[in-house]
Parts: sequence; C-alpha cells; structure tokens
Amino acid sequence: MGDAIPEFDFSDLVTSAGCNNNEDSKESHVVVPEMAVSSSGSVIRGGFPTRVNASSNVGGGGSLRQPGPVPSRKKDPHVVHLLKRISLQSTILCIIIPLFSLFKLILTPPKPVNSLFLGFFCVYTSLSQVALFAGYHRFFSHQSFQAHIALQLVYSIFGGSVGLGSVLQFASQHMAHHRHQDTERDPHSFSVYGCLFSLWGHRFFLGNRKSRKAIEECRDTILSTSKMSRGKLSTKSAVPNELIQPPNYELLVLQDKYYVQLLILTNIVIPCLVAHYCCVPYWTGIYYLGFVKMSVIQQQWLLLGTLAHIKNFPLASQPFSSIRSALNLPLSFLFQFLLFGEANHNFHHEFPSDFTDGSRWYHWDPAKWTIYLCQGLGLINHLHITDPQQSMKCLIQQQQKLLDEEHSKLKWGVSIDRLPSMTSEQFVKLAIEQFAENKRALVVIEGIVHDVTPFIRDHPGGTALVQLSIGKDATHAFNGAVYYHSKAARNLLATMRIAKLSSNERVQNTVWERRMLKDSHDQQRRNNRQITYTQKNHYAAGAA
Repeated sequence: MGDAIPEFDFSDLVTSAGCNNNEDSKESHVVVPEMAVSSSGSVIRGGFPTRVNASSNVGGGGSLRQPGPVPSRKKDPHVVHLLKRISLQSTILCIIIPLFSLFKLILTPPKPVNSLFLGFFCVYTSLSQVALFAGYHRFFSHQSFQAHIALQLVYSIFGGSVGLGSVLQFASQHMAHHRHQDTERDPHSFSVYGCLFSLWGHRFFLGNRKSRKAIEECRDTILSTSKMSRGKLSTKSAVPNELIQPPNYELLVLQDKYYVQLLILTNIVIPCLVAHYCCVPYWTGIYYLGFVKMSVIQQQWLLLGTLAHIKNFPLASQPFSSIRSALNLPLSFLFQFLLFGEANHNFHHEFPSDFTDGSRWYHWDPAKWTIYLCQGLGLINHLHITDPQQSMKCLIQQQQKLLDEEHSKLKWGVSIDRLPSMTSEQFVKLAIEQFAENKRALVVIEGIVHDVTPFIRDHPGGTALVQLSIGKDATHAFNGAVYYHSKAARNLLATMRIAKLSSNERVQNTVWERRMLKDSHDQQRRNNRQITYTQKNHYAAGAA
C-alpha cells in the first residue's frame, strides 16, 4: 500500500468488479475517476488509450499504482514537416511543368510547324477548355444540367488532361471553396492566405487540417449524391433519356482511380499520335499538345480563383452581394476572353448552379455556347437558369445596402420619434427666453421645433425673415407663403430639430401667414361677388 494512490482505496471497486473470482487473470478492468482501464489493459484518459499491466499496477490490496510518465513524442524538424505537406502530384503538374514550359518558350523560341499541327493544337486546347469549364466546373461541381453518359465520359477524359486533378479532387475542392469562402476552411482563400497561395501555393501544399477536412466532407457529399444514378449503365433496356443523368457514380470512381493513366493517355499518347500524323517530332507534340496546352488552361483557372476575389480590384463590382469577396471583373470583354467566360464571379457565387454564369448572350462564354449546342443535339437536358426575379431581388437588395451605407455616413438630424415633447406655451416661452438671453432662434415648422440659429446669417432671404418667425409657426411661410423651399433646404432644416409639439393648440402664425390668409379671404370674397354678378347677368339676359 506504500505506493498506492493515496486518499482513495480501490479494493472495493476491484472486488465488486469480480477480480476475486478471476485471480489467475493478469489483467483486470478497473474503473477510476477520470481514468478507466479496459479489459485489454489500456488506461483511457480523455479518449486516448494507454497500455498498462494490472498485475504490476494493482497491489495485493487491490490498489492501482500511479502510471509512469508517458514519453513525449519527438517532433519533426521544420524542414521535414514542410516537406511532408507538399503535394507531389499537384506540384509536378501545376508548378514544375508550367514553369518548364514557360522557360522553354522564353529561352528557346518556338520553331514553325505545319498548319495541320497548329489546327490540332487549337482544337485540342479548345476541347480541353470546354471539358474543364463546362464539364468539370459547371456539370460535375455544380450540376447545372444533366448530361448524357457519353458526354460525361468526354468531359472526364479531356478535363482530366488539364492536370487539376480527377473530377472528385477538383469538384470537392471547388465545393469546399464555395461552402467556406474567405475562411480557413477555404482551400485557396485570397483574403486569408494571400495572393501567392491563392494562385499557386494551394497547388504546392496540401493545406491546413481544416481545409483538408472540408474537402473530404465535400468529397463524401459528391459520392453520396452521385449514387442516385448508379446502376443505370447496366440496365439492358435503358432508353436514351435514362442515359442523360447527373454525374455518374461509377464514372467518378473509375476516373479517380485511373487518373494517372488518363494523364499519360491525354498528354503523351494522344500528342504522339497527332505528331506522327502531322509529321512533326514526338517531343514537339508532347510539349505543345501536352505541356503548353495544360499550362495555359491551368493558369486560366488559377487566375480566376485569385483575380475574382481581390476585394479592392480596380473598377470591379459586386452587384449582387458584397458579403463575400467574389466580384465581377471590369472590362468585361477582356476578362471574359482571358478567363473563358467566367469573369462574372459575383453572380456565380450567388447563383452557382446557373449554367450561364451570368453572362449575356453576346459575352464571350464558349462553355455556355457548347452547352446550348449539346442541348440541341439531345445530349443535355434539365438546364438550370436563375429566375430573373431572384437575381433582380439580389441586385436591388445590394443597391439598397450601398445606399444605406452612404446614408449612415451623412448627418440627417435627430429622428422625430426620439425628439422630446413640449406644449405650445412652453415653446413660445422658451423661444422668447432663448432669443433674449442667448440669441437662439427657435421656430416651429410642421409641428417640429427647430433651432435655426446656425443658419440665420446664411439665410438667402436675409436675417429679418427668420427673426420675424422666432417663437411662431412658420409652416406656411416655409411651404410657399414666402418661398417654397427646396429638398436641400428641407434636409438642412432636419438637422436643426430639437423638439416636437405635443398639444394640438396652434402657435401664432407669422405675419406672412396672416397676410396670406387675409389675401385668400379677400380673394374668396371677390370670387363670390364675381359669381353672383355673373349669375345676375345670366338671369337678366334670359329675362330679356
């Protein structure tokens, strides 16, 4: 008992657990506060098991000895830790090959090639671009439409040739970007990690734990939702409409499994076949149809994810929402061409399932045009287009938000609801006292008491007009008896509110109001006399 845990005897617990009936057992199950020993001899502390031996830790009296100190885990050097976080596949495809292609173009100017090979290069590049932006992005990532399984196969093959990963890798990363935009869980957040990481760093490193977990969660979501179309390919009596479906589960899994072989096929084998057919060196085919094509399209996509999230980008706009960093880039034609029709990024983040990406019919958007073409060929259906009313609501709400922000920067005066109340008698007494003692000019206009002292000397009609209204109701004078004041004058007057009248008793009118009332009465009497005179003439004429 000398080395047992003090202040508590565990013999009763050991006995109640049946240790006396199993004396030959070398390990026993002991339950202790904040610590448990499993039947396998592991002490569980906070969910982490630690191996102990009950025969050595439990004394003859049934007491559990204190376990020895757990050896600390040796940390890796900083360089080793950094190397472990490097993504080898992505580094080769998105860093090394593009840099090699760039330096080779600079150091070794391209030699002239025949027009046939140049035509193959343009067609192959355009096909890969459409497969990435229309297939990888709008179909697999956002499911903006349903596609024929043959078209899905084309998307997965030529989209995979770009080197941005398999469909599952690309779509799960892009979905995590949409779900967790501008946070640490965003795999390439510009606002969190900066420009270089958003552009190339996230292709070089694996990212932090939060972003990796977010990507895994999105991957599970994609796989689970794609299982709804599973088994349709094996249906012998399948009709054409059944072959037009959401992303197919088997295709996603197979493309992810054989992605390396797919890269070899699209960036080495096919370029070599084209080079042989066009009678150019094999290396020329691999370099241009493989490396250069892949690098150009990669930079289009990576530039999109960076430029379209720079909050203070010159002349950029956020017409639908400014909550996050996504924006519409300026110089629409230039950036639409540069980013293959994806420059309206603010619209895309508000309505990610819209296959048009918010571009107008005349904007450069080859992905949208090919989707329309495939729809005409019967390869695509269930196109998702945002209801114009929904986009207009967001547009108006954002404009209202901007107006409210500007409104809050201006001085509008105290709200009428927050003004203190006073009676007419109190106002008259206060106005007389304040003018006599402090030269303050208090005037009532439309039931609100205003202190117009700061403006009395700047009044365009002179100070006398204001002084004659002190302690009186100048509503009629303000609204046309003397001058019908402008909206600017009313805004200025609103900043001078100090109180409101609580009683229904009217304050004495100004001299202009009394004169206006007298003139209106005189005019009414003249009108009545004119009516009577006209009637008499009428009757007289009739009698004649």
